[in-house]
Amino acid sequence: MAVKVLATIKRFIGTSFDIKPVTTSDSIVPAASTFWEWDTQKMWITYDGTNWVIKTDEVWAFGGPTLNSANNGTARWDRGSTSPLDQKSATGWVAGLFGGTQTGDDWARLEIPVNELPTPQFLTALWSYFQTNAEVYGVNMVVWLHDPNDFDKRVEVTQAPSGVTLEKGAGWNAHELDRTVTQFFFFGENAGASDLTAGVQYTWDEFRADVLFSTWTLYRVTFEWGWYNTGIFEDAWVADVKLNGELIRMGPTSGVHRKTVSTQKTMIADTKAAGDVYSENATTGTAWSWDFGGTGYITVGFIMHDAAMTERFRLFLFTQPPTGETDNNVANTSPVTADALFTLPPIDFPAMSFTGTGDAFTAATPSTTGNLPIYHNSHIVYGILVGLDGDTTVAEALTISLTSDMMDD
Repeated sequence: MAVKVLATIKRFIGTSFDIKPVTTSDSIVPAASTFWEWDTQKMWITYDGTNWVIKTDEVWAFGGPTLNSANNGTARWDRGSTSPLDQKSATGWVAGLFGGTQTGDDWARLEIPVNELPTPQFLTALWSYFQTNAEVYGVNMVVWLHDPNDFDKRVEVTQAPSGVTLEKGAGWNAHELDRTVTQFFFFGENAGASDLTAGVQYTWDEFRADVLFSTWTLYRVTFEWGWYNTGIFEDAWVADVKLNGELIRMGPTSGVHRKTVSTQKTMIADTKAAGDVYSENATTGTAWSWDFGGTGYITVGFIMHDAAMTERFRLFLFTQPPTGETDNNVANTSPVTADALFTLPPIDFPAMSFTGTGDAFTAATPSTTGNLPIYHNSHIVYGILVGLDGDTTVAEALTISLTSDMMDD
């Protein structure tokens, strides 16, 4: 738009349900005029005499995002420290959503609080998200409405996650809300005398104009991953969200968050001597790795394998790929001088144990011997697993899970 010179402006006052004045042939609304909603305490400003937006230095419209999940779904904050996740997000934080095995009620979501925004005034939404695989669903938006004067009455207005306009491919996707596309349906409690029918799809503009919902307000907007009835929804990450032109600041707000990362290698069925490396190949074995996406303190280690084992493990840790021996069933050489500048204290695990036919396992915590907690100043931690006594593995996965209390910096 063209730059406008601000001269005399007008100041209006009314409720959130009053139609804001616009320039017509009979009345001029100067650019930069304001409208104070006394019932919501929000100040609106017009930049052209026709369109109105909330002044960002006034009462908040959208709050800080949080995460939620249920059943087989999980949600966590990730740092986009490696490509492609480092390509988006203003803060570098992305909302990691894992839908998991889908049985119809498994989901993860990003939740954004809304400060009683009248339904007709929710006009634009944009979001970007990365999917591990192409799925039948994309990361869809749900708009949560209620009667601002009676919280017994509320609905969730869901964008159809299988809609043709919602990208669902592997890699980066992005969506821009089109208010004229038929793609939203609602369910809820005590909807009352709406012109719309629950479960039937409508455009968002039809919700904005509805005799009932036009008088309601938004209290939350969520971005959902899951809710399907078969298959597995792998990791997806929401990176950028903009609502009504306001960019939502992504990331945790607590100062510290906890993250568990698990790594598996399929073992070779063999017997190792004391001091040998446990890896996936006798000649091309690789280091273990855990991508935490940030820095923090490792507080818990857990190892599990489907064999009757009593081995005591030592897990050597590094902040860069180590140069020591990584081949299976070969005598350990770590730590070595070449790795000294990026070597962390090792984790010593108690002896593995098992019950009946269950898998053998062992856990190291701050209350056991093992050097925990251990600070890591790198986003990725690498490891070499060594047995202290010698034991026998089977051709099944050996899993090592590490939990870190992450620093929100």
